[in-house]
Amino acid sequence: MNLKNNEALKEHLLIFSKAIMSGLYVVLAATVYLVITSITGSKLLGGLPFSFALLIIVGRSYYLYTGKIGYLLPYKKGVPLMILVTLIGNVVGIVLSAGLLLLANIDGLTESAQAIMAIKFDSNAWYETLVLAIFCGVLMYTAVDGASRIKDNIIKVLIIILSVVIFLLIGFEHSIANIVYIVLAKQFSLKIFGYLLLMLLGNAIGAIVLNLIHTPYYKEKETN
Repeated sequence: MNLKNNEALKEHLLIFSKAIMSGLYVVLAATVYLVITSITGSKLLGGLPFSFALLIIVGRSYYLYTGKIGYLLPYKKGVPLMILVTLIGNVVGIVLSAGLLLLANIDGLTESAQAIMAIKFDSNAWYETLVLAIFCGVLMYTAVDGASRIKDNIIKVLIIILSVVIFLLIGFEHSIANIVYIVLAKQFSLKIFGYLLLMLLGNAIGAIVLNLIHTPYYKEKETN
């Protein structure tokens, strides 16, 4: 029993460390996005380097909430705990990395984060935020699942890049990236927490529904 517990603990610690690394790269990507959009005003130019984070995360098999939550259903033993550890690790990685960036006093970074916070947490009604998060979940599942199943490396990269660029251009809500803006903006309230929970839920709904639609097809393909 102790041996099994030790192995499980090692596995969860590995997941936690990989989730922290995902948080670090999301912070880097979100920071670049803020800097580029504040200078150019272009979401497209900001979105291309943002894709760098997801490419690294997928390529190195790091753990990101929006990339794992789609596999919550159909239920498999251990998956809910894996997702919880992933989410906690992502938050820890973001808080540590974004906190260090704040110490660097990058010109205009906090102001840019506050501007995007005003749009994401003040301008939209709760149901609008939920819908925007659902579609982001669809795109993130599409990127991650496509990267794991498609053999052509060029197509894999294109799917990841386009999924990120599309969610940024339209304004879909990526819960984990938005945590970066919260930390950089140095803003927090019950309303922000409530909207963040909506984003986490919406990302989950979009990804899980798409996975449930795809699962029978995958099973049939494997059987054949």
